[in-house]
Amino acid sequence: MIKKYLSILLSYSLIFFISCSENDNKSEEIIEIVEPFEFSNATNLDQENQIEIVTWNIKRFPQDKKYSVPYVQSLLELWNADIYLFQEILDIYSLMKMVDQMDAYSYILSDEAAFALVYKSNNVTFNSKNELWANTSSRNDGDSDYNNNAQYQFAGRPPMENYLTWSSNSKSIDLYIINIHYKCCGDGLYDINDPGDETTRRHHASLLLNDYIVNNRSGDNVIILGDFNNVGEQNYTNPAISPFIDTLVYDSAKHFYMMDHDILAGPNNKYSWQGWTSSYSPAHFDHIIITQPLFKYIKNSIVGVIDTPMETGFSSTAVSNTISDHQPVFISFTID
Repeated sequence: MIKKYLSILLSYSLIFFISCSENDNKSEEIIEIVEPFEFSNATNLDQENQIEIVTWNIKRFPQDKKYSVPYVQSLLELWNADIYLFQEILDIYSLMKMVDQMDAYSYILSDEAAFALVYKSNNVTFNSKNELWANTSSRNDGDSDYNNNAQYQFAGRPPMENYLTWSSNSKSIDLYIINIHYKCCGDGLYDINDPGDETTRRHHASLLLNDYIVNNRSGDNVIILGDFNNVGEQNYTNPAISPFIDTLVYDSAKHFYMMDHDILAGPNNKYSWQGWTSSYSPAHFDHIIITQPLFKYIKNSIVGVIDTPMETGFSSTAVSNTISDHQPVFISFTID
């Protein structure tokens, strides 16, 4: 009798399992996926005695409740970089849960902004973080002094300065990596008479960072990266980034070098933001800027934009709607 009931129970369980499987298959019609998400086109960035750093505005992560986390996790593990810096983390618990499933990685979250640092635990030691200008006003006070409301210049997103030590075999280097996300939008024209203008705020944010680093980190290995939102004409004189690269106007710009300058000066189909689901033109928003102590590594470096549609095999619209409308920018360099 017991065997009979067990047989009936197993039969109903099998029918229920098949029914659920069929229903699941019918619901997964947005993108055809194969478990696990191997993404055979994905690039492995990892090399021995080389540090790899990726910056990525990940668009209100996770914007798709079903697909964003597994897609992003798979890409991060396949790219296999040492350090990832994210902007626009909408749900920190989703990020925490994702990284907890990545055996090689740990995370640090910003206390002030939607930023996250994800790093390879065996190669990177997290020493400390500093939320720059977090104690300043995030409101427009209407005057021309942008120091007393510095947080407003950064759109209420204080830069996250991460002090790290990277090591591999006998090689080691200390780094200060500053994660930023400037104010969006505007016309790309600096207006000295309008402290609330979006472009003016971006310009002031760069002046603040320039001054902070020159006066406090001149001897340190500093990398500024993230989404600079430099709308308007994409060139060296764009107000959002000119304090770091326009040496004809800013003498202090000699202390900095924008590693992705060739991308900015190149064709717009290589930019980090392509406007796949937007009416706006492509723009190269996402930059990696280093300071003088790191100049010696320029000759041993590689910088690029990761082509996420190519890496995933998805359409640009699918990438934009499930992963991000920004493509990551990476730098890798070999330690002598």
